[in-house]
Formats: sequence, structure tokens, C-alpha cells
Amino acid sequence: MDLWKGNFWQDLWQGADSERRWTLALAAGVLVLGGLTLGPALFPSPRVPAVTRQPLPPVAATTPAADPPVYPRTASVQPLISGRLNLNTATTEQLEALPKVGPSMAAQIIRARPLRSLADLDAVKGVGESTLRTLTPLVSF
Repeated sequence: MDLWKGNFWQDLWQGADSERRWTLALAAGVLVLGGLTLGPALFPSPRVPAVTRQPLPPVAATTPAADPPVYPRTASVQPLISGRLNLNTATTEQLEALPKVGPSMAAQIIRARPLRSLADLDAVKGVGESTLRTLTPLVSF
């Protein structure tokens, strides 16, 4: 009995009743679906990520006592802090990006608004002498 001769498959299909035809069609569908599912696993195609490089403008060099650094901006990268941060308009995320400022300190600063000077900032609970010294060159009012 040769399976690959044209008559075997034709005889199998034509000689089958309706229920057997549906069973054969379902089996063929399962085999096709299995082949489509396992195809990528058995024959993987290499996927190489596309890396695009765009040079950033250099960061402006400053001295430690001068203004804080101004970071470059691109279409996809927006720094949280660039230059002096206005404490009266800053968001919670921007305040938390400052050194020595966590979520609770940021909430305290927001509650103490409007701030007009370093004395107002010093009056905020949790802001001590070292925090004030650290924040002085980074903030504005």
C-alpha cells in the first residue's frame, strides 16, 4: 500500500462518511496550526535591534561655586532638573531629584509654599544646615 500514490488519499476522502471527513479536516487543521506555531521555534530568524546613535551636545562646564549644570535636551530625553530649580513651581518628582530630598521632604516643601528666601526654606521641618548648604546653589525662589 503506497501512501504517496494519488489514489490512496483520494479514495480515503471520497470513501469516508461525513463524520470521518470532519475528523480528517480537523486533524489536517491541527497539523497545519502546529506547524505554524512551532515554525518560529524550529527555524528562528535572527532579530537584531536597530541602534541609532545621536551625539549629545556637551554639558556646559561650570565651577563648583557657579550655577548648577545645565543638561542638554533632546526629543526623547528631558532631564528633571536643568539649571536652578524654582521651589515654588517644581513638581514632587523634580523636588525628589534634588540631593537630600525624599518624598516626605518634598511634601514638606510643597506645604510650605510660597517660599521667598533661604530663611523660608530653613524653616521647613527636616531642612537642616547641611541640607540648606547642599540645596543653596541648586534652587531659586
